[in-house]
Amino acid sequence: MADPLETVFVRKLKRPVGSGVWSAYVLAEDTYGLWLHSPVGSLYRGEDGRTTELCEVGQGDRDAGRPIVQLIPPAGWWIATWSGGDAELPITVDICTPPALVGPEWTYTDLELDPYLTDAGAVRTDDWDEFLAACESGLIPPAEQVAARKATADIEHLLRQQVEPFGEIGYGRLDAALAMALQPLTDLSSARTFAIS
Repeated sequence: MADPLETVFVRKLKRPVGSGVWSAYVLAEDTYGLWLHSPVGSLYRGEDGRTTELCEVGQGDRDAGRPIVQLIPPAGWWIATWSGGDAELPITVDICTPPALVGPEWTYTDLELDPYLTDAGAVRTDDWDEFLAACESGLIPPAEQVAARKATADIEHLLRQQVEPFGEIGYGRLDAALAMALQPLTDLSSARTFAIS
């Protein structure tokens, strides 16, 4: 029997307050970065220091979640997600501060912009209005604004041109993860609880 895969937590911080956390299996590490997998049925915990809500990873506006594979690049202002099932957006990217490993938890701060690839092959970026509002209010400082705009332009180009890992590699990682039929990750009890400081 193979050794069980290592698991980590991934935490998305929201400004001015808020956090989301989920678990993922560590699939592999290569020149593109660290590949993670959260099977269908894995839980996501959103919290704002006052309330906590649970849903399934990859759920979005649906009633049920989807299996996902994520890529944390070795250096970069983004984290990419490939969604399984009937996803209308098979690849989505969070533009964010460079993810950092703190203990068993990969943490990054969301910078609002979300480039994505549709199932029809179109490339778009959502949430420019939220990004501009956060810039104007000072929640995203000038240096991060520049990095976020550059990362968004770079990711849009890579998605349009299907440059790896946004060609076949990410989909291959997702297919391989699905073939492993891993159990959903539902225990978030050892993940830090978000608190307002």
